[in-house]
Amino acid sequence: MSQSADLARAQQRFARRQRLVRWRSWLPWAIGGSVVLLGALVVWLFYFSSAFAVDGVRVSGADTVPVATIEQTAAAPVGTPLAKVDLGAIADRVRSIPAVADAQVTRAWPNKVVIVITERVPVVVVTDGTRYELVDATGTSFKTLTARPSGLPEAKVTGPRREQTIRSVVTVSAALPDSLRAQVGSISAASPDSITLNLAGGVKVVWGSSDDSARKAEVLSVLMKRKAVVYDVSAPDLPVTKGEKSVVQSGR
Repeated sequence: MSQSADLARAQQRFARRQRLVRWRSWLPWAIGGSVVLLGALVVWLFYFSSAFAVDGVRVSGADTVPVATIEQTAAAPVGTPLAKVDLGAIADRVRSIPAVADAQVTRAWPNKVVIVITERVPVVVVTDGTRYELVDATGTSFKTLTARPSGLPEAKVTGPRREQTIRSVVTVSAALPDSLRAQVGSISAASPDSITLNLAGGVKVVWGSSDDSARKAEVLSVLMKRKAVVYDVSAPDLPVTKGEKSVVQSGR
């Protein structure tokens, strides 16, 4: 009787070991299958279901550009899974707005597209006498007005190389210290190499090209301690002042 019982227990232990061996051999397959199933579920959830679909846009950084204009231009695909949205394409469309210097687009889970814009900042207003163009520090004209805005130097640009001349004017304006820029009534430029600042009281500053603008601004600050009608800093190492009756070569 004891031998039969021992044999039965041995058979049970053997059967348990066999089941354990079979279970261990199937375990990697079971884990792998679960991972694949979970991955498929995640892909479906994020890329094909409506659980994380775009339901709106959040805009920041807009001051002068209407948010509605940004949203309309962005054309974010509402209803499309957020993971499938082409953020670069949206950013490119928003950058096409003239007053937008740059745009960064990101995802805000679970359902939003976030657009952060950098607006262009005007540094000079260019006019032909009938309209006024706001121009930023890159020389880009981004807005046209019918009335002259206050607080910006006015540039009267003529001649064939208009865009290059405008960029030169912007370089000159940016080089002026605030105290001097405030005295500039207008800037005349027939070419990139013939820029003149028109100050109050009919005083003129012959600037020439935009080359060495920082150096010219330094020289002009010293030169203006002498009363004159014309200050010529087109050659900053040989500046000239011109009064009503005499011409004085500075530095001599």
